[in-house]
Amino acid sequence: MKNVLVIPVFIPHRGCPHDCLFCNQQKISGAKRDAEAHVHVTEIIDEWLNYRGDREEVQVAFFGGSFTCMQKSDQLVLLEAVQPFISDGRVHSIRCSTRPDCIDSSTVAFLGKYHVKTVELGVQSLDDTVLQKARRGHSAADCEKAFRMLKKGGIEVGIQLMPGLPGDTTFSFMKTVQKVIEQGPDFVRIYPCLVVQDSGLEQLYGAGGYKPLSLAKAVAISGFCYPKFKKAGIDVVRMGLQPSLSLEKSVIAGPYHPAFGELVQSRIWLKKIKKKFMGLHAGEKLEMRLSHRDLSSVIGQRKRNIIRLEELGLKDRFTLVVDRTMQKGCTQYVVSK
Repeated sequence: MKNVLVIPVFIPHRGCPHDCLFCNQQKISGAKRDAEAHVHVTEIIDEWLNYRGDREEVQVAFFGGSFTCMQKSDQLVLLEAVQPFISDGRVHSIRCSTRPDCIDSSTVAFLGKYHVKTVELGVQSLDDTVLQKARRGHSAADCEKAFRMLKKGGIEVGIQLMPGLPGDTTFSFMKTVQKVIEQGPDFVRIYPCLVVQDSGLEQLYGAGGYKPLSLAKAVAISGFCYPKFKKAGIDVVRMGLQPSLSLEKSVIAGPYHPAFGELVQSRIWLKKIKKKFMGLHAGEKLEMRLSHRDLSSVIGQRKRNIIRLEELGLKDRFTLVVDRTMQKGCTQYVVSK
């Protein structure tokens, strides 16, 4: 996998034709909806290039809005600002996020012309009932059609999923996960649904019409589908929203945690270790050799995994050995008596 510097350019809520039930982009991003029309893209790129270091590739990413739903003239202003950097080799490609119903064949051709390599689709769910209750304004079929068009046009596709929406169940979300795997995106993001201030979902929650996922349930669901994506060769690039002061102040309810992804990884590691112990005979001990990059996830926040293993009577039966030569995610197990 290439070492990529992603330069974020935020265009909060720009182009989005809907106010989805769960969304208040101003609260999530800390920026106003009517923010300056033409972002100072050049200045942002110049500043971030100072931190390139030894990165093999540089990608400019337009985050926060529905890029292809904007007026074509506004898209051009943003895309053309990046072209000189691409021409001189300092930037290699562009990434943007958008809605599935704002993709058609001419849009795909337009994006390709301006070196857009990656498009993230705000799919959220592939269950039409869930999409309707969330007031998304598009169907599951729209998502699948947009995905096919982008892949046909040679563009990488990322899919954003949101477990815990109104009407969603563990079963319906797992069906969504399976459908996503069948489509074969390049990567996914998992953002459990949160109730944020001044959103339609806040009103529904306040009236008793919506019960968000608990943190434990959101971690369990994410921890269940993460290995499925990885087994299918689909990268999970993020779990949980990027923490920020504005987001933390605006969350009314729901499974928010600033280190949500690490909670999920810790749960996955605990299941792996417990499974290894199930194969041991009485009196045998387990030495687990791992990368230093995985140590905090293996131990768990506040040493929860270690405490749980000790509660299971395994306190004197396992040893963690950090090996800085090992790659992240890789482990070696040694059994002894």
